[in-house]
Amino acid sequence: MKGTAGSLVYQTLRAHGVTCIFGMEDPIHIFHAVDRSVTQIVTVRDEKHGAIMAHAHAQVTGRPGVCASTFGPGVSNLLTGLLEASRSSVPVIALVQDHALKLKDRHASSAMDLVAVMGPFVKSIIRIDHPEQAGDMVRKAFRLATTGRPGPIALICPADVMASEAECDTSSDPRYISYPANRVRASSETIAEAAELLSKAKRPLIVSGGGVIISEAVDEVVQLAERFSAPVATTMTGKGAIADSHPLSAGVLGSSTGGKLGRGKISNTLLADADLVFIMGSRTGQICYSDWTLPKPGVKLIHLDIDPEEIGRNFTTDVAMVGDVRDSLRDLLRHAEEAGLQTVNRDNGGEIAAMQEEWLREITPVARSNQRPIRPERIFDKIGNASDETTLLVTDASYVTGWSMSQLAVPASGRYILSPRGTGGIGWSLPAAIGAKLGDPKRTVICVTGDGGFGYVLGELETAARYNVDLLVIVFNNSTLAFQRHYEELVMGSYLECDYLDVDYSEVARALKCGGESVDDPGEMEAAIQRGLAYAGPYLINAVVDPEATAPIVGFDKPLPGDATH
Repeated sequence: MKGTAGSLVYQTLRAHGVTCIFGMEDPIHIFHAVDRSVTQIVTVRDEKHGAIMAHAHAQVTGRPGVCASTFGPGVSNLLTGLLEASRSSVPVIALVQDHALKLKDRHASSAMDLVAVMGPFVKSIIRIDHPEQAGDMVRKAFRLATTGRPGPIALICPADVMASEAECDTSSDPRYISYPANRVRASSETIAEAAELLSKAKRPLIVSGGGVIISEAVDEVVQLAERFSAPVATTMTGKGAIADSHPLSAGVLGSSTGGKLGRGKISNTLLADADLVFIMGSRTGQICYSDWTLPKPGVKLIHLDIDPEEIGRNFTTDVAMVGDVRDSLRDLLRHAEEAGLQTVNRDNGGEIAAMQEEWLREITPVARSNQRPIRPERIFDKIGNASDETTLLVTDASYVTGWSMSQLAVPASGRYILSPRGTGGIGWSLPAAIGAKLGDPKRTVICVTGDGGFGYVLGELETAARYNVDLLVIVFNNSTLAFQRHYEELVMGSYLECDYLDVDYSEVARALKCGGESVDDPGEMEAAIQRGLAYAGPYLINAVVDPEATAPIVGFDKPLPGDATH
C-alpha cells in the first residue's frame, strides 16, 4: 500500500482490529488517516486518562489497547497510565509524536529524550525512522505487547517521517492480534512434580493471580481444585478465577480484605494453615501476601508463571513452572488423569462454608444498616443485588477496592472486576470504565470511586457525555481522603490536611451534561442505582458516606507502629 507513513501506521492498526484510539489527535498524520466508520477517535481531557482507557479496553476485548500523545508534557502525562499497564501486565500501544531528527539537541519546543523518559514505564520503545518501516514497526509493537508477560509498548512517530510518502505492507500478523500470544508450556518434569505434591498434600491451597484471568484459565483452575479438593484463594486481580458461590472458593486474600468485617480472613486462615501452596499467575506482591508473611516458611510451594523473573522472587519455591497458566494447567490435568492422581474425602468445602457463615454474621448487620451518613457496606450490598453476569465493576484504588474485593461476589468464573492493582494509584476508575464500556458495549458497567480519587478525573465526565457512554458512576463521598486520614490517625494519633469541602458531585455531573443525583438516605440507594442503570448515558450518584468507615484492612482497627507504610 502507498501513502504517508501516518496513513500506513493507521492501516496496519486497522488490520489488527483496532476500534478505538484514545488521545488528543497527535500524531496528526495518523489521526487524519483514520476511517471513523471503523475506528473511533476518543478525545480525552488528559493523556494519562487515554492510557487508562486503552488499558481497560484491552482487558475487556482481549486485544491491545491504543492511546496517543504529543511530545513533551503529553508524554509525561501518559506515564502514570502506562506504568499501571506495565505492572498489571496489560498490552497498550502508545503512539507518540516526536520532533524531526534535524531538531535534536536544539531545544525545540517541548523536546525531550523519549527513550530516557519512557524507558522505565514500558516494555519496549520502538521508533519509526523511515516511512517504509511503518507496517513492520506496528507489527513489532503488537508482537512485543502480546507475548511473554504482556505490557505496554511506546511507538515513536516523528512528525517528518509520518508526513513522508512510502509504500509498505500494512497487513496484520494474526498471531499477535490478541493476547496472550505464543503460549509456552511448563516442562513435563515440573508438571509431574506438581501433580505428585498436590496428590500428597493434606491442606493444599491454590492461589490464583491476575495471570489466571489474562490466560483465560478459569475453567482449568476449577477443574484442578475439584480434582484435588483444594480451596482457591485469589489475589485482587485474580478475583473471578472461581465463582464466589463455588464451595471451594475462599475469596480474596491479603491485608486489604483480611481485617475487620473482611472476607479475606477466610483465605488468609487457609493460607496460614496450608502445607502446600500452588501460586499461579501472581507476582507475589506485598498486599496479597500480607507483607510476605504468608505462606509461612517451610511450606511446600509450586509457582507457575509466564515470567521466570517472578518465580522465587519472594518465596522459596519447590517446583518452578515457567509457562502460560491455561495451557500448563491443561497439561497438568492430563497428566493427573493418566497417572490416576486425585484426592477424595477431603471436606475443605465444609470448612469454607463454616467460615463463610461466620463472616456473614459479622457483615450482614453493617451491610443492612440504616445509619446516616451511609455505611459503604450498605451501598455495596445494593450494588451486589443489582449485578448479574453482564455486570462489570470498575473500582478505583484505596478503600473502594477493599470493600469491593471483600464484599462483592462474582457470579461465575471470569472477569467481573477491573481495579488498578499494579500501582494502587487513585484516579483510575472513571477513565477505565469509559474504556471498558467502549470496548464491550453489551456489558453493564458500574464505576465506584472515592471522592478523593474522583477529583483526579472528574473532567472525563464530559468525555463520557460527549460520546454518550452508558455507565453508572457511584462516588463514595465522605469529604476526606479517608485512607490517608485514618492511616495518619493510627500511626501519629491525629491527621492534618486530609479534609475536603462538602461538594455534591451530582451537580458537577449535571453541569458536564451527565445525569445524576445525591443520596444521603440508605433507604433510597437501591432505587437510585436502578435509576442510574436505566439512564441513557453517564449517570452519577453522589453517595454521602460515613467518614469514619474503614475498609477491611488488617490493622486499621488498632494503632499502627510508627514505621508502618501503606
